[in-house]
Amino acid sequence: MEVEKKNMELIIDKLKLNKFVLDYKKNGWIIIKNFFSKKEVGDAKKKINNFLKKNYKKYKGRDINFVGDEKKFSRINTFHRLHDYKWIKNLAKENKIKETVQSLLTTKNLELRASELFAKPKNYGLKVPIHQDNYYWNVIGGNALTVWIALSPSSRKNGGIFYFNKSHRKGIYPHKPSYAKGSSQTIKNLGELKKFKKVYPKLEVGDALIHSCLVVHGSHKNKSNMSRKGLTFQFKSKKSKYNLSLIKKYEKKLQDQIDLREK
Repeated sequence: MEVEKKNMELIIDKLKLNKFVLDYKKNGWIIIKNFFSKKEVGDAKKKINNFLKKNYKKYKGRDINFVGDEKKFSRINTFHRLHDYKWIKNLAKENKIKETVQSLLTTKNLELRASELFAKPKNYGLKVPIHQDNYYWNVIGGNALTVWIALSPSSRKNGGIFYFNKSHRKGIYPHKPSYAKGSSQTIKNLGELKKFKKVYPKLEVGDALIHSCLVVHGSHKNKSNMSRKGLTFQFKSKKSKYNLSLIKKYEKKLQDQIDLREK
């Protein structure tokens, strides 16, 4: 009986994963509820806080962004090099993350591009302009995604992510400089997005929000009295190459914006 029960659980898990894959391909994003347990989230928050408190002053420029000009720990809005932390790299290799991403990208060979923290402090967390990740990443073919783990509840009220449903099917839209911290480009003609439904996923602690690098998304300022924290992992197929000439152009545009902000 135990063997039969175990086999049935495996079949159910397989069916759920198949549905996630279909929804991901259809909409460009999915939510997996309770992907991390409360304990796993608590451990992650404690370890990330400890790492940042010890190291955040070593980072500057594009690697870390603060709300306002004060470079205090409590004012961190985004940190873009969490993958420098060995514990995070090991976490990215856990089976539930690896197997889910392998299914969504339809490949066994994964590459962790980066890991980031989106702290979005209460009352003043920064907005993220409407954009596509692959405008920054330039992964040829777009076989890449972000796994976004909710370290706190996230919704429209506290600056949660919004998506333009199914917008990943249209390729890369033209972008222009946004001059925003942590997200330097925004879609040039927002009128082109009117044909897509704008959706605001609601997440509880431990939920995973996974989106394609091609889906159009952004978020509003956090004016609420509750921070909106998320841990992200960016993956691509190891076989997918980068468009190096486009990366070079993007890097120049990014540096120009950083230079202007720091004047």
